Amino acid sequence: MGLKLISVASEKGGVGKSTTAVTLAAHLSESGKTLLVDADERLHSAWKWTTKKEGYEGWNFDVLKYADFTEKLAGEYEYVVLDTKGGEGKSELTTLAAASKLLIIPCKPDGLSADGLVETLQPLLAGAVTNYRVLLTDVPPAPNSDGLDLRLELDAAEIPLFAHSIRHAVAVSKAAREGVRVRDVKGDRYAKLVWMDYQIVCREVVKYVG
Repeated sequence: MGLKLISVASEKGGVGKSTTAVTLAAHLSESGKTLLVDADERLHSAWKWTTKKEGYEGWNFDVLKYADFTEKLAGEYEYVVLDTKGGEGKSELTTLAAASKLLIIPCKPDGLSADGLVETLQPLLAGAVTNYRVLLTDVPPAPNSDGLDLRLELDAAEIPLFAHSIRHAVAVSKAAREGVRVRDVKGDRYAKLVWMDYQIVCREVVKYVG
């Protein structure tokens, strides 16, 4: 079957990198044994999120800090999701793509995190790299068209995108603060919708990595 390494990386911060890594790991664990590796040595957001609530049984995957991760250990899993340190530039994204079965690059349609994304991805485009996808996150609801505008812009630049986007919801930050899955946030009607967004994206991921 073989290990499927899925890396989640971004040059910009605050685009939902750790949220994507954590929530995809939760969904992927329904398809096979999954390990989440937190490589952000400064913040360890994914590690803190998934180990915060003592006795919580919602996480059905294993989680490690990168310092404790070994290739031998990776062989025990079908999926390894790597939450990178963040701030990856052109060369680092290219290296990650080469090492991964799939590289996921989250991007918010806020005009700032999207700024320069096409230029940053030029080495991947020039090298005919195909094992990466941009995931639009924190997309505002209609009538705001920022998400659609960004999708059209990236599509015109021939940058591969996930067919589905992740909607904006404060349930994401609530989940991280509480140490639970997004779907388990109480009193927020968008919590399960965001969870479903990631479920749809996860289906795309599984289909891609085989």
